[in-house]
Amino acid sequence: MGRAGRYAGGFMAWCCLCLMVACGEPAGDAYCEANGKGNQQALELLTNVLEKKRTQPGLYLARARCLYFLGSYAEALQDASEVIRRLPNKADAYLIRAKAGKMLGQIPQALDDYSTSIRLHPSAEAHYGRGLTYVREYQGKDREAIDDFTAAIRLDARHVGAYKSRAEIYSRHEQYQNALQDSEVVLRLDPATPNAYCNVGFAHYALGHDAEGRKFLNTCYQKDPDPNTRGYYETEVRKVLVARQPRRNSGGYQPEGREKTPYDRDMERQQNVYESLRNSGFNDRAEACRTDGSKC
Repeated sequence: MGRAGRYAGGFMAWCCLCLMVACGEPAGDAYCEANGKGNQQALELLTNVLEKKRTQPGLYLARARCLYFLGSYAEALQDASEVIRRLPNKADAYLIRAKAGKMLGQIPQALDDYSTSIRLHPSAEAHYGRGLTYVREYQGKDREAIDDFTAAIRLDARHVGAYKSRAEIYSRHEQYQNALQDSEVVLRLDPATPNAYCNVGFAHYALGHDAEGRKFLNTCYQKDPDPNTRGYYETEVRKVLVARQPRRNSGGYQPEGREKTPYDRDMERQQNVYESLRNSGFNDRAEACRTDGSKC
């Protein structure tokens, strides 16, 4: 596109923006989106219009979205707060402020803003954001997180992140059939993600479908040759296989008392090293040990 074409495109965007403002419509959805190439230009347009139209809450909301997508979280939070001051029942403003506040480490306020946004106007994005906040910032909130991810899926049946996050919680609580079902949905919706193949493969292993599990894991490793990926999932598979082995005691099968094999002793050593590192505050080294036994 030549210089004249670029000027024409910018002029048209400006005219459309001004028309939307004049009609009272929010402009953010039309011009800013995650990883949008035109976000910076939209931000500049919105800022220029706001210099003349400071009475339009829709402009502040639109600019807050652009600022958030561009990583200017403090400024996004400020604009979203201005919208809330003027329009205290604007669900989208609470959602943007929640996302920006979370990035700034303002977790309790972000959780409150997610909840307010959901109360005013439930959305998949708000439920998903609150669910992630429960999982990543709080302990003992897995049930609440599952409820939020389920609500997000109910509102958007193609929400990959909600299926993936819910599957992770199911797997952590050994609800492997549920984990497999959600992981298969992720794989169907987003087959380009290598991790999806690994999650399906591990769930199959956990359910005793070893051949099927190995097939998906091998596909995952082909798509993602990172040794850390292989190390993590192979460690998890080994834990499943060890837990599955029968343990004999006095002629009968008991949960304790089986003579340890060299493999058992090595796994026990790795676990002891991992717990020692974690308890000593060496979290990075502990995580490396957990994902790759050779680093223990």
